[in-house]
Amino acid sequence: MIKVTSEVDRLRRVVVKRPGPALGRMLPHHIDPNSPDYLLFDDLVHLPGAQSEHDQLVRVLRTTAEVGLFDDMLIETLQMSSARDFVIQEMGRLEDLRDQTMDKMASMNPKELALAVIAGSNQETTRPIQPLPNLIFTRDLAAVVGQTLVVGNARKKARRRESILTWAMTEHHPWFANASVSTNSRWVRDSGGSFPLTIEGGDVLVVSETLALIGASERTSWAMIIGLANELLSTGFTRILVADMPKQRSSMHLDTVFTLTDYNSAVIYGPILQKGGKDEIQPFKMTNDKGKLNIEAINGDLLHALELEGHKMNPILCGGGDKLHEAREQWSDGANFVALSPGLIAFFRGFIQESL
Repeated sequence: MIKVTSEVDRLRRVVVKRPGPALGRMLPHHIDPNSPDYLLFDDLVHLPGAQSEHDQLVRVLRTTAEVGLFDDMLIETLQMSSARDFVIQEMGRLEDLRDQTMDKMASMNPKELALAVIAGSNQETTRPIQPLPNLIFTRDLAAVVGQTLVVGNARKKARRRESILTWAMTEHHPWFANASVSTNSRWVRDSGGSFPLTIEGGDVLVVSETLALIGASERTSWAMIIGLANELLSTGFTRILVADMPKQRSSMHLDTVFTLTDYNSAVIYGPILQKGGKDEIQPFKMTNDKGKLNIEAINGDLLHALELEGHKMNPILCGGGDKLHEAREQWSDGANFVALSPGLIAFFRGFIQESL
């Protein structure tokens, strides 16, 4: 059963992505924010070093959990014709690929196709198919809230192909055969318009069986949060806290500034709690009031909002609260951890599928 009722319960199953060719094929223009090919990275990565560190992490995770490797799971998914067709057609629409390119992709075996859609290609004459270096951040691809699987719909175009691959895996891989997929996060072909329906897993945290915490960030829209809140409030959750965050890349997801590490402790980037500061989070509470969604602004910071719901947290400040060190740590996701069990944590950005 796919189920998560707390961010800090014993980890049982997790999906990770080993650094691979997508990182190895990045070029300087991919890390230039002024380039049309910018891939949301700030530096070129030393691939052997990243792989060595990731392998070490996986060995740690396997002491407690079954670890699914994204590459292997995608290859298994692409063995099914319906999954292949979905990926090729949706990728062709997103990337504006020529028919010849899509025909070539259709002729590939599952391993070749998986490599092509992840690592990209320079052979497309209209424009290159860019690699997917951000796929290593599988925590953003999806989240499990209670027994509801919330599949991401990426805000940035550089990551939308990741959403296509995640949807294909969700609907075809045996790990998700019995998953209850959120109807509000169903595959959205067009995220344009005034109210984009976007959500990323890094903004979705589970505090308890009845309380979820969602970040209204640069990457997750209020429109999606409202729809998802209505759904969760009808499936066992009694209230949803929303952290309205500054819409900026330095705090792109809630889990980059706030992570639960135990039932009563959290690692926090201090400025989100500073009253009146530019990074202060405004909390809101959502409840179901006789079939209608009630949204109430909380007078106080995020920790106060959690305490009002019976979850008083001991804050562990990035950089020990030192202004210089907290800024440096937070820029490197210094508030981002995963609990292998209560109080036992690792620095990590992966998609947690099950915890007990």
